[in-house]
Amino acid sequence: MQTKPLSQITLFTMGRANLEKRLAKFYEDSSDADSTLQYLVAVLVRQCLCISDFSDFCGDLVREILLFAEPSDVLRKLAPLFRASFTSGKEWETVTRRLYKNKNEYHRYNNRVSDNKKYLFSSTTPPEKMDGQYKVVSTFEDAVGKIHTWSLRDADSKSSGMKIDAALELLSSLTIFEKDGIRRFVKLENSDIFNCTRYPKVRHGVVLETSDQNSVVEESPSQTPAQQPAAFDFSNLSDAEKLALVKMLLPEGMVLTDARMTELGDETKSESPVTIEQKAEPNSAGSTSAVKEKPKAESKKPAEIPVHKKNSYSNYQKPKSEKQKKREEKDDLMMKREKGKGGVGKKKDRKRNRRK
Repeated sequence: MQTKPLSQITLFTMGRANLEKRLAKFYEDSSDADSTLQYLVAVLVRQCLCISDFSDFCGDLVREILLFAEPSDVLRKLAPLFRASFTSGKEWETVTRRLYKNKNEYHRYNNRVSDNKKYLFSSTTPPEKMDGQYKVVSTFEDAVGKIHTWSLRDADSKSSGMKIDAALELLSSLTIFEKDGIRRFVKLENSDIFNCTRYPKVRHGVVLETSDQNSVVEESPSQTPAQQPAAFDFSNLSDAEKLALVKMLLPEGMVLTDARMTELGDETKSESPVTIEQKAEPNSAGSTSAVKEKPKAESKKPAEIPVHKKNSYSNYQKPKSEKQKKREEKDDLMMKREKGKGGVGKKKDRKRNRRK
């Protein structure tokens, strides 16, 4: 006689004690290690998303299957999820030697479910801290592309979208849920936490939240005005306290100086130091400003240039060449000859005659 498989209603609604008996009876009657281990994974998903306690569920049954059942691909794929059921390191070593060829193969299977394990065994909200009854409402695509709805009661209202997506992704990898020979949970489409209000977590396979929450944390997208830190009131500080605060916040190499002295210096550039001292007032906390302190260095006056060197090139003339000197002498002789002939005197006599 063929053993009747467990339905999804039984796995996700029955109490812990009765469900443990049903699973043990199913394995005893059928010896179907693959299906039994997949049923146990479905209970892990329930434990992850609900506030009910299913920790160390069917621990003896898990050890019996992984230590003695015939190795299979299903056992190799799901065994890393049940490492916590083995308190003895020697027993777990026996499991890995039976199911896997070597350690590298085990690590490959373990890495495939490592992201799921991170959320699968995270803590949930204690029942006494819940403010009502919630449920997870999700839509899945089946093996032929049809959409169907699945819900889970007693849900943890603080579950993040990442946690729900990781748990339901593991659920979609199971092959034990069928209807009319068609596999049910193939692809997650949408998921919400539902009470009187619907809180969307997954839409079209995309997680709506990006926060990675491994523990129960109050999710509030924005702080209320009462929760936001109040602005500090500086008006209650005295002048001395303000000055001390400013000095403490100054960067290294900065000092305080009187802001009024800058303006005073512009007005009294031509005045004597004595006059400036009479106009300057003592520093106060309200009239200080920060300036960068320049390193002191000895001022060096440029060496004075002698007078004879300053003007050495002021009247510089290029010396005359021999050819130029001869030409000037020749010109002088020509001028003297012209004067000697009376050419210049005749012109003067003509002008006098005209005037007369």
